[in-house]
Amino acid sequence: MTIHMFRNQPRHCLVSQALSKPTMRVLLLLSLVVCSWSAPRQRPQQVTPSQIGCQYGGNFYPAGSTISEGTDQCGCTYGTYCDEDYGVIHGDCFQHCCVYEGNVIDHGDSYTDSSGRQCLCEFGQALCIVVPKPGCQYGGSFYPLGSTISEGTDQCGCTYGTYCTQDGHIVTTNCSCILSG
Repeated sequence: MTIHMFRNQPRHCLVSQALSKPTMRVLLLLSLVVCSWSAPRQRPQQVTPSQIGCQYGGNFYPAGSTISEGTDQCGCTYGTYCDEDYGVIHGDCFQHCCVYEGNVIDHGDSYTDSSGRQCLCEFGQALCIVVPKPGCQYGGSFYPLGSTISEGTDQCGCTYGTYCTQDGHIVTTNCSCILSG
């Protein structure tokens, strides 16, 4: 009975085949044990405190660190953070102002936007309504106060027409003439 162990390669062991099957099984089992004892041992990898944290956007961030942060025009701070439990947190604050065309509008203040809507800033949201223009609707069209909608002159020289008055009413005038002839 011979057991050959290659010193340069401790994981490979050979058992001579000139043995009986039961003996060969016992020796094979023993050779596996011997081979496993002779294999180099690996130490468990140590995790250092600098390796504890979050992976975000392809980068590593230590626990408790700021990934990104900024402040908007209303003074509201927002950001992305790696918390102490190794979770990525996205933080934002509750805005109290509105920004319109680069101007900061405080909570509760109103303004008129470029389309003529009246807007109120409520907790960072612009609430806008369309203020009806003064004038008259007639025949599917809008006419400003004091405007002529239609006008003409009849055969007697009498002027007739439809008008939008200064107080927003539609007035139609007619005149009657009798042609003698």
